[in-house]
Amino acid sequence: MASSSAMGRRVRSRAACSRSSRAMPKGAWRTPRKLAWLLLGALWLAGTPARAEPSSWTIEQSAQCNGAIAAAESGRGTLPGLLLAIAKAESGRPIPPLTGLQPWPWAVNANGAAYYFDSKNAAVAWVTQAVARGVTQIDVGCMQINLQSHPDAFASIEQAFDPAANADYAARFMNRLRADAGGNWFDAVGYYHSRTPALAADYRARVSAIAQGKTPPAGSGTPLYIRAIQQGTLRIPLAGGGSLRINVHRQPSVRSAKRMTACQVANVLGDFMPARARQRCFATR
Repeated sequence: MASSSAMGRRVRSRAACSRSSRAMPKGAWRTPRKLAWLLLGALWLAGTPARAEPSSWTIEQSAQCNGAIAAAESGRGTLPGLLLAIAKAESGRPIPPLTGLQPWPWAVNANGAAYYFDSKNAAVAWVTQAVARGVTQIDVGCMQINLQSHPDAFASIEQAFDPAANADYAARFMNRLRADAGGNWFDAVGYYHSRTPALAADYRARVSAIAQGKTPPAGSGTPLYIRAIQQGTLRIPLAGGGSLRINVHRQPSVRSAKRMTACQVANVLGDFMPARARQRCFATR
């Protein structure tokens, strides 16, 4: 049997333990488990690829158009650089820090409303719903192929947004337009937009200006990306991250004050026009 002094020590020891346990912060027993989960999370994050910066991501998306267009030009025998100039006029948008306009694979023009989607899936889903609602005039992809005017161009809406399929069809279409124009690439550029002479001439001026990184001239139409900014469906990503919403109502006019002359257009698209027309322009300078 323990002595009274020993029993007293045991009582005091149990009391101390009881006070110690009561003084322990609530949930402190979970701390080692929390640390273990945090450690596992850190290890998992270390093995996860970092998401690309906004500027890098947008450059990669646009590069899908550039690669597809280069392959289409080579495979279909169109003049190098011509399809890219048209693509910039059709779906081009600013992508800092790159200069000028860059084509966008997920661009949509629906009855005049402009959209620049972040992914192919988003673009396909939106156009699918638009078609179901009865929207008919829809241009899609890098080269802005009109789905109503070219019903046999693609097997599906998803294929229409495939950059390779979109650019390849545009190259084949340009070859047909050139044949219709008697082998004249210069006229074929205008036909890509319209067979109406005045509208075709304005479109050639627009393509030539955008190919030079200049503002489209008066009368050549508002670029798709400007309409998207006006509608609030496009923000310009900044090179250091974040995005910029442009107030187009406080910007200079997107159109130059003077219409480009035929010879000014010829200085840009001269390689695509007949030799006799070039000679007439050069003789007047």
